[in-house]
Amino acid sequence: MKKIFLFLLIATTSLFSNDLFIQKGNYLITYDNLELPNNEKLGLLGTSYIYNFDNLYLGLGIYSAVSGERGGFFTGGIEAGYKVELVNNIFLDTGVFVGGGGGSSAPQGGGLMLRPHIGLTYDIWDTQIGLGISKVKFPNGDIDSDQIYLQVSIPFQVVHKKNNNSPMILDDIQNFMTESKQNIGWSNTYFALTIQRYMIPNDVKNTSGDLVTKDMSLIGFEYGKNFNENIFAFIETAGAGGGGADGYAEVLGGVGYKKALGKHYGFLAKVSVGAAGGGRVDTGGGLIHKESLGLYAALGKKLIISSDIGHIDTIDGEFKATTFNIKFNYKLKSLSTGGNLDFLDTYETFGEHEWNIEFLNQYYVSDSSIKKNGDDTALNLIGFKIDRFLVNDFYISGQALGAYNGNSGGYAVGLVGLGKRLVYNKSLNFFTQMNIGVAGGGNVASGDGFVYQPMIGAEYRINESFGIQTSFGKIKAFNGNLDTWVIDLGFSYKFKTID
Repeated sequence: MKKIFLFLLIATTSLFSNDLFIQKGNYLITYDNLELPNNEKLGLLGTSYIYNFDNLYLGLGIYSAVSGERGGFFTGGIEAGYKVELVNNIFLDTGVFVGGGGGSSAPQGGGLMLRPHIGLTYDIWDTQIGLGISKVKFPNGDIDSDQIYLQVSIPFQVVHKKNNNSPMILDDIQNFMTESKQNIGWSNTYFALTIQRYMIPNDVKNTSGDLVTKDMSLIGFEYGKNFNENIFAFIETAGAGGGGADGYAEVLGGVGYKKALGKHYGFLAKVSVGAAGGGRVDTGGGLIHKESLGLYAALGKKLIISSDIGHIDTIDGEFKATTFNIKFNYKLKSLSTGGNLDFLDTYETFGEHEWNIEFLNQYYVSDSSIKKNGDDTALNLIGFKIDRFLVNDFYISGQALGAYNGNSGGYAVGLVGLGKRLVYNKSLNFFTQMNIGVAGGGNVASGDGFVYQPMIGAEYRINESFGIQTSFGKIKAFNGNLDTWVIDLGFSYKFKTID
């Protein structure tokens, strides 16, 4: 780990010779067909968002069951690797995923997942396709599988600015556009808080064979990119609280169409596919699809509220429901590269916004309230947190974590929050944050799944781009016994976007 950190530090120092720079990355999709004990098969879909630092890459990954009998099996964590070109357009790719999670009564033990891999990728039509050998192992469980994996990697580029206080002027942007020799313009994206209700028919059964008698409430997060004024793509994730389905989670990706009906409102339609399960919800192997129709209305230049009604269904499970969704969208217009951009004659109206991506370990202090059976074993969770700063050092935050030890494999947490940074000096800052969200699985006493988590913490900045953060607080279930102190320790990467 120390060697990786030093390599990153050296690589990023050379990349960040100017305030503005182009950060390269990849959307990475993999598929592994695991063999579990008793010859059981589990199809595992990996989706990762990674940044490239010369030959090294580092990012966030989520692995989800999409075939077999373990719908609701999820792990999240850190994806790291090294890729080097062997001959023309053929690359050697080797790396490892380290994460936590599980679920659906799989033999994951405490939940720690390791996935080393080695393979070859080939560049074709601006996309990389790959084939290799991977191992998926849960060291404190009974999953240990070697298999051939398939991979698709889609490159992207974004414009970032060093995380410093040097002011940007119009000439800086224009000079950067000239020197980069690339198409640069405004990319339209958004992120959203979602509140959903799933109305379940009377004939749907859960994984125990009992009829489902309660509807489900969910809280989630969505991120999307507009290709033009009508077409957009998005990813969404949500977790259940209420309806006796604590531990249910879903991750989907899809496309949408929107059409303005007036200056400040319009119509939208969406279709998506992904993975879901947990909380005794019978999603079969985990593969689901969702369709919806709705309306949106602008509440200002940045904020949009939308509501839609639709349908969610599984490919090979019992679960299905009518969906109702309310969403609060925050629009972003960021300087970026590539196609499908808005080109403006001037960039006179722009600002800088700081982002913080943190890879963290979260520790639940030993307490008899943690487990449903009163077991006071402490937990460790691994995951990531993303902060986007607004004004006056306030920021919004989203985080996802999964347990990797403490006999609670399958326990996962998803939170959104609002925080405030208190600047002390150039190297040391303090912050306070309030989070709310959902948690469940792994025999943890999270009640109906809704939890809240206040935190206070400190951050030491190693340099403009990297830092170490620690925080202390408490997680508590609204309607469950879970009520314990938590301690975070993480490694953060910082940058700014021009928007």
